[in-house]
This record gives sequence, structure tokens and C-alpha cells, in this order.
Amino acid sequence: MRQQDRNRAEEEKTLHFVDGNTVKQMQAAPRRGEEVHRELEEKKRRDQKELEERRRQEKEARVRKRKLKATARKNQARALQMSPSYLLFVAVAILAMVGVMMGYLKQRSELTRNTKRVAALEREVLDLKTNNEAKQQKIDASVDLDSIRQKAMGELGMVYPSEGQIEYFEMEDSDYMNQYKEIP
Repeated sequence: MRQQDRNRAEEEKTLHFVDGNTVKQMQAAPRRGEEVHRELEEKKRRDQKELEERRRQEKEARVRKRKLKATARKNQARALQMSPSYLLFVAVAILAMVGVMMGYLKQRSELTRNTKRVAALEREVLDLKTNNEAKQQKIDASVDLDSIRQKAMGELGMVYPSEGQIEYFEMEDSDYMNQYKEIP
């Protein structure tokens, strides 16, 4: 019986043989029940192996994930623990920063205070100059030079100098002059 099955399979193979380099239409060779059964069993075994391999990989992934979480927890715990020297360093750095900031704020407030003081003094100087100019104009307006000249000439006997009484001299670049005798 097996011999007949083999012969039939060979005949079916030769029936589907096409001479030439192109095949117009592919036809699958009919399969027998045993071959189909074996292929299904083989496919079932392969699927089972793939499923086992996938489960094994998922288990390894879970184990890796647990290890990573444990490592992360250890690192977090280690990071939260601070040594006394580190705490001292941080405390000194914070104190230094606070000191620098306090100095900066003090300098800044002093600068603001001085700026306000300078502005107040400038306003005071401007007010004093304005008052001085106003008083000078008032003085200049109150003095009548013609009445003073009249009073000096009439009451006090002042006279203008004549041509012979005026002496001219040249000044050098110096700011002072030596007087050797009394002026008449």
C-alpha cells in the first residue's frame, strides 16, 4: 500500500511538471491526510515553543525590571542620605550666599539713599542760586547810580580826575603787583 502511495505521489508530481521557463498557473499538489496531520502537529509544536520562548522572555523582562527598580530604590536611598561633611559644606555655602546677598542689599540701599540725598542737595543748590539771582536783581534795581553820583559830587565833593592825574601801567602775566611808593 505504501508503494502505491509513493507511485501515486510521483505521478502527481510529474503531472504538474511544466516544460519551459514560465508557469501559467500554479497548482498545489493534493496532500494526504497523514502529511497534513504531521504538518499540523509540527506547527502545534512550533507554536508551543514560540509561546514558551515568549513567556521566558517576558519573565526575564519582569526580573530585569524588578532588579532595575531595586537598584533605583537603592540609588534614591543613597542619594537621600547626606554625609555630615556634605551638610556642613551646604550650610557654609548657604551662609556665604546669604552674607553676600545681605551685603549687596545694604550697598544697594545705601546707594539709593545717597542718590536721594544728592538729588535733594542739588534742588537746594538750585533754589539758593535762584534766590541769589533774584536778590541780586532786586539790589541792582534798587540802586540808582545817577543819584549816587549826584550825591557824591554835590554833598561829598567828588570830582572826576583830569588827564594829567591818570597814569596807565602795563600788567605782566602775574596776578599781583609790587607797589614801591604811595599813590598821591
